[in-house]
Amino acid sequence: MYAVQRMTKYTALIMMAVLLWCTSLVLPAPHALAFKYGFQGAPTDTVGVTRPTIVFYFQTDMTQAPSTYTMSLNNKNVSAVYDAANGTFKYTPDTDLQPGEHTVRMLITYKGYEPIEKSWSFTVAKDAQKQFASADSAQLEAFAALNDFRVLYGLPSVKMNDQLNASATAHAKYLDANEVKQSKGSQESLHLQTPGKPQFIGKTPLERAAYFGYTAKVGEDAAYVTGPIKEAIDLLFDAPYHRTPFLDPNVTEVGLGRVGDYTIIEFGYATTPVNQLVVSPAAGDRYVPTTFEGNEDPDPLRIHSGSVYPVGYPIMAQYYGSDTDKVKLASAEVTDGSKQKVDTFVNTPDNDDRLTNAFIIMPSKPLKPNTTYNVKLSLQVTHANGTTSTESKEWNFTTEPTPGLGRMKLHDNAAAYKSSALTPVPFQHTATFGLDDSIYRVDGASFPMKRKPAIDEGFSYLYIRDLAAALGAEVDWDKTKRAAIYTKDNLTVTLYTDKSEYEINGQLKQTGTPARLIGENTMVPVRLLAEVLGAKVDYIDATRTVKITY
Repeated sequence: MYAVQRMTKYTALIMMAVLLWCTSLVLPAPHALAFKYGFQGAPTDTVGVTRPTIVFYFQTDMTQAPSTYTMSLNNKNVSAVYDAANGTFKYTPDTDLQPGEHTVRMLITYKGYEPIEKSWSFTVAKDAQKQFASADSAQLEAFAALNDFRVLYGLPSVKMNDQLNASATAHAKYLDANEVKQSKGSQESLHLQTPGKPQFIGKTPLERAAYFGYTAKVGEDAAYVTGPIKEAIDLLFDAPYHRTPFLDPNVTEVGLGRVGDYTIIEFGYATTPVNQLVVSPAAGDRYVPTTFEGNEDPDPLRIHSGSVYPVGYPIMAQYYGSDTDKVKLASAEVTDGSKQKVDTFVNTPDNDDRLTNAFIIMPSKPLKPNTTYNVKLSLQVTHANGTTSTESKEWNFTTEPTPGLGRMKLHDNAAAYKSSALTPVPFQHTATFGLDDSIYRVDGASFPMKRKPAIDEGFSYLYIRDLAAALGAEVDWDKTKRAAIYTKDNLTVTLYTDKSEYEINGQLKQTGTPARLIGENTMVPVRLLAEVLGAKVDYIDATRTVKITY
């Protein structure tokens, strides 16, 4: 189980199933009747739908198809469909089943061999649904946000599944009704339900999906977040343990549920997995967050003694596939724009019991805004047949200049984001400040100003902290000097507010329009910006707009 708490104006708790809960075939000891086979019928427990898909999973060493097969439901033959590639016989009733117990019988015959006959039962709940509710606005918003990440990483978009939606929503209702994890002392899991408690439908994600008739492999993410559902999706993606299913090429469909402050994602998987190495952040991304605050349970830093948050945004490599026995990290290196090596904490399957084929590389300190980083790594993959191969990857990404800018642009238009933001060429940002506005814009995205521009003695002034936020800089106040200290990369500007001077990297300069305090805020005159910011500054008189390109 994983949990995340966000230490901002929102509180978040995020959890993810440690294992992928699935209804894939678990074979008993093979039965030898001149050939070997294994089987499993589903569903076998109580289901909450009146038309559940009935499946008989069947694996055998026979190369030819059965000569005949028959499925019966309550002693009446039904038209089951045989899928040889996946070894399944499936049937979905075309009329509603009545509440109570129902019995399935399967008869399979291979020419020249004795017939195989198996039967099992399941129960339709008294309050079983005849049809699934349409997705609400929160589900649609979360679904779109999740697929934005898939677009960014060049992965196939997932589909929304009604059964998984119902499962996710029902579990969110259970968590909300029982106030799970709403106190520090709570030891309950966000993934497990307790029989007898209100809204109980199944202990595990597997059982809950099966309750609504879902018969494929599933994984689950869960979040307890006060805030918009889109923010819950972003928090889940940013937390390294939870990012894995987002980027799994084998995920084909999802279900989402939001009740109260609980957000649940159910991931549905393809029956025929593909092998693929996926790394994050995406190669060439120009709007990567700088910081990870932790807030995840288990703590990714728990295995690194003396480490503290915040750290840099987690870098990940994940090798997905069906024929993989083991993946080992041979080497990993992160360097900044000056080719200086970045100190990192590395989690691998060798030192982190929550990882299998994934690797987490966390810079020990927050990354610098608007800075390009290079990543090199090499993985050794041991396949199920005993052979080995090497997967190497080198790529770069650039951090966003302003916190939240990347997610804002991604969710505004993922395709446009990928087209414009994934680029290996030098990339320039543009910040605009309208002197009559209450917002500023960075690369077209709007942010509220903390202090509106001011006009004083015929000069226009901008608030220093709004400037710093827009340009990815830091500002401190030196009480002794009565000056604002503006820092970005190798540039340090001291803006005095009680004399007509300023300093650039320690070099004192004179000015006729110095920074000044208006109220308690340090305001910088527009005409001084080009001299002190190290950026191109234009003033558009027609719209009274300051445009800064950097």
